[in-house]
Amino acid sequence: MTPEQAQAAAALILIRRLVRNRQLTVEEAVTAVAQQQRQETGPHTHLVVQEATAVISEVAGPLRALAAAMLPAVRDATAAMAKLLAAFRTSPAAAATKGRKDRPAWVSPYGPPPRR
Repeated sequence: MTPEQAQAAAALILIRRLVRNRQLTVEEAVTAVAQQQRQETGPHTHLVVQEATAVISEVAGPLRALAAAMLPAVRDATAAMAKLLAAFRTSPAAAATKGRKDRPAWVSPYGPPPRR
């Protein structure tokens, strides 16, 4: 869906809600939504803002409930990932090579680079 299509769909939703909830005629609702999109002031543009806020509140409610329900699982997963990361940081293989003294740090274990 392109941004223009999404904007048109949102405008239709707002028009339908203005007619149903605010008892505007279809022409008044279309005019109010068009004025609001052009950032003009009209007799019903404040109702467009109120309906848009109501739509967002209705959509955000279930999303908040989903986020609250997922929070314990996300916390557990975060703790498990931190534990796994800590296990990789302190692995025996990494600890064994950390303090090698048989060669300087700048020397490669694979020998000198090949010459052309």
